[in-house]
Amino acid sequence: MDISFSCKCGERIEETVYVPAPNFMAEENKDSASEHYEEICCMSCEREHEILVVNTFSAADCYVTSDGNTDVSFGMPYFPESDYDEDELAWLIQSETQIEIFQNHIKSVEKILEANIDSEAYFSLLVMLYGHVVAAIEAYLSSTFIQKVTNSEKLTRKLIETDPTFSKMKFTLKEIFEEQEKLKITVATYLKDLIFHDLKKVKPMYKDVLDCEFGDISWLFKAVVTRHHCVHRAGYDKENNKIELSVEILRELVTEAQDLTSLIESKIHPTSLSEFDISF
Repeated sequence: MDISFSCKCGERIEETVYVPAPNFMAEENKDSASEHYEEICCMSCEREHEILVVNTFSAADCYVTSDGNTDVSFGMPYFPESDYDEDELAWLIQSETQIEIFQNHIKSVEKILEANIDSEAYFSLLVMLYGHVVAAIEAYLSSTFIQKVTNSEKLTRKLIETDPTFSKMKFTLKEIFEEQEKLKITVATYLKDLIFHDLKKVKPMYKDVLDCEFGDISWLFKAVVTRHHCVHRAGYDKENNKIELSVEILRELVTEAQDLTSLIESKIHPTSLSEFDISF
């Protein structure tokens, strides 16, 4: 479900939130409510907003529980499966090239930085490359998690048992058999939406399901905020000030990203990890 509301700092926040299925075991509408909580971070002031989505037989509602008087605009719930066809999801499930794709993105950034561009245009280039690197990190985290979990019954079970959304789902006996047949696609679709839209949930999911502890990734949350300025304001903040970007800042982001992906690879592919060194 697409929602929008205003943060206290004045920033208008637009996001997509998960809508839980109503309790189909209930006999009356008043007993059919299912709840889902998630947090949305304001990219301008970094304030955390707790969102509550309640769905019943009759309707779905959305509230900002952390700010009692906040008005929320929201549309009708829709199925995220429509965003991805099954061929794309099947590729995510089967592909084992996540680290290679990430490395190729980083190599491309290095080559593009060598281009002979005047100083005014160079800032625009840095804006685009910064957003590209953050997108490459998100894509790696998402595709790696999806591939590992959907190809292991043990990890799929671990996800279902530890993730609040899955653990609260209720199915009829018929639905259990139907879901079993398409479980990989169901899990992949859920993870694709969840990780892409809510990066801050990645860290506990990797720890709970893959036993992979990231450590301090405050740099990544800051990078996501900077990427927001790059994508939505072409490198300017809300006050129309040019954000601080340089080759050195981009190199630091790449180094942090390489360290994180190397850490993950050492955990999930301990016998086949190949070190990579891309100089900037």
